[in-house]
Amino acid sequence: MLIERREKARYPLELVVHYQTLGAQSVSGVGRTVNVSSSGALIAAEHDLEEGARLRVTIEWPTLLDGITPLQLVTTGKVVRHKGFDFCIAFDWYQFRTMKRGASPLLSRTMIKAAAAFSATPALAQSGAPKTAARIPLRNAG
Repeated sequence: MLIERREKARYPLELVVHYQTLGAQSVSGVGRTVNVSSSGALIAAEHDLEEGARLRVTIEWPTLLDGITPLQLVTTGKVVRHKGFDFCIAFDWYQFRTMKRGASPLLSRTMIKAAAAFSATPALAQSGAPKTAARIPLRNAG
């Protein structure tokens, strides 16, 4: 019998991800999400990243702002698990930003519902937010 240790619901969203390590040796790449929660994501990537690596991650979001403007989820966090080229990141914080390009992916009803549920997840306030965009702070990953 499997015991679920995660506190947050995971949504099976397959979305395009761009990531970059934060620190002295910069590694950047592209991947896709396997699943996403309000506190982290499982990402299939093109690099084998070690546990503890700090990352900046941008996820192309499947819904449009006002039905017109593409969105992206921008976050930083730490790799908490990895297996080969898949890694789990625990988010420090995240924010939705508008994207500069006009193309939008075709969306399934399941992806739209999962993205809407994820976007509506309540979070705690946290200091140190960037002044240029609204930020949604998170509880500790679990």
